[in-house]
Amino acid sequence: MPLLSSLVGLSETELCEMIYSLVPDWRGDALEDFDFLSGGYSNANVVFTHRGGQRRARYVLRIPVRAQPYVNRAAESAWYRGLPESVGVRPIALDVATGLMVTAWVDGELLVDVFADRFAQGDLLAYLHTLHSALPAVAQRYCVPTLLPAFVEPNAQSQTLLGSLPPAFTQQLQPAQSITCHNDLNPWNILVTQHGWVTLDWEFVGQNDGLFDLVSLHQGLGLDVDSLPNLASRWARDWAPDYTSERLTRAFGHFWLREWAWATFQMNAGNRRAEVSEQAAVAEAMLAQLPQF
Repeated sequence: MPLLSSLVGLSETELCEMIYSLVPDWRGDALEDFDFLSGGYSNANVVFTHRGGQRRARYVLRIPVRAQPYVNRAAESAWYRGLPESVGVRPIALDVATGLMVTAWVDGELLVDVFADRFAQGDLLAYLHTLHSALPAVAQRYCVPTLLPAFVEPNAQSQTLLGSLPPAFTQQLQPAQSITCHNDLNPWNILVTQHGWVTLDWEFVGQNDGLFDLVSLHQGLGLDVDSLPNLASRWARDWAPDYTSERLTRAFGHFWLREWAWATFQMNAGNRRAEVSEQAAVAEAMLAQLPQF
């Protein structure tokens, strides 16, 4: 428990009180086997066992560490209430005021760990088709250029990078065809289970060009950029009859612009983990040599 306390800054007693406040019916039941889940940046995640009578089940407690641009807890709560069970997991409890959330544990493997050995790029298209077809409409719009001022301080370094980009990447324009998108569809947010792929972490859900989800998944898996145009044109057969290569170029640029802006925001907030700094550096390099599809 000392290691867990050092990682999340909370004792087991404090964690129990958080959980009891979210799920009052559990007060008096045993909460045990706490373990920290690595990988969170704006949220700390702790897995634990709830034991009530003869029943034992695993859950995850989400603890927001720092506020994030765009994230709206009231909208997130409403989203989870309508989230199809075939797509993701609805919380057991979510407190809008604090962002604390308890969700059932899902047995599975991260897509990032198993994709190369088990799947092909065509499986990504099948998954995206199923995902986008199932998602209900939302009012929020996710537009990377609009979010930039909330992520990035207007200093000389950021202005130099933004000034070097084509205007199409920083203009606050509504995508030609918006659908409900996850908008953080990296392979760490997808669990491969015996019942199919389960999508996690819906904090950034909103209207966007569906190509943004495709690019996020493709680039998050580290796939060859040269394979993206063919994959995008295959995706477009069902979702974007007005698809153009310029549209893919813009979605690609917006993805890497968001990756750079998010990492820059994290570092400015004091998160200096090596992988965050590396993300900022990789994103800068990608933005410096954007492909024209």
